[in-house]
Amino acid sequence: MARNGTKKGRISWKQESVDKTFLEACIVEVTLHGREGSSLKQSSWKKVAEKLKTEHNFIADQKQMKNRYDYLKSKFAAWSKLKNKTGNVYNPVTNTFNLSEEEWQLEIKSNKYVEALRSVPLSFPELCVQLFEGCTSNDFDSWGPSSTLPHPSEEMFDHNLNGIEDIECGQMEPPTQGFTEEASGRSKKRKKRKDKATIDEVGDCITMVAKTLIEKHNLSNDIDVCMEKLETMGWGELDVKYQTALLLFGESADIRKVWLRLQPQSCELWVKNAGAKYGLIG
Repeated sequence: MARNGTKKGRISWKQESVDKTFLEACIVEVTLHGREGSSLKQSSWKKVAEKLKTEHNFIADQKQMKNRYDYLKSKFAAWSKLKNKTGNVYNPVTNTFNLSEEEWQLEIKSNKYVEALRSVPLSFPELCVQLFEGCTSNDFDSWGPSSTLPHPSEEMFDHNLNGIEDIECGQMEPPTQGFTEEASGRSKKRKKRKDKATIDEVGDCITMVAKTLIEKHNLSNDIDVCMEKLETMGWGELDVKYQTALLLFGESADIRKVWLRLQPQSCELWVKNAGAKYGLIG
């Protein structure tokens, strides 16, 4: 009950477009900032709320968004289990399951979220796969402030700071969380000089850093697939979006996985959000 004596209105998620924006915004935040436990970080929830308000004039607080996130995650888990069930019970065209009444009742007894799937199919399964699949099975997705493991992007850059210090990159600082205090001091000086650099010089620097990281880590064959997809976007090599994508490819394998799973129409939004975070795209 609210302080003024009126009951707080129940939020509605019935519009599929709202769910779509919600899932896409969560994917962007997880990609750029990682997770906190099994959910998003507090700063990320604020960004998702801003996106919902801007796109749909839809206002939700963190608790409401977290409840929706947990509901969709549980529904996705039930959907995945049924989808992998033997007997070809899943119809990918209609996104429905072909089960007998007895089979439905057995599945519902084992998982209450199956009942929701029976009446309403899982919305945007591809986006749910990107956001929820493996969210507790790898270090990147499960990392949080209380984790005893280093953040994957932090670990990657800590091991190779010495390997890239010889690159003269005064206009641009690679986005990492593993800088020492000394390196942090140097990065502040670089940031001042960045204002004097042209966008082409910044782009060249990004390319150098990304290529060096790729060469030193021998990241895996997926970088070739990422580059092939990047070439289909129609961005020139001097385009800031192209340079930002290169930087993301070099940061972690998990980010490359998200890039490969994104639909083409979502790729540009994803890269622009990353570019805005790093101060490359206004």
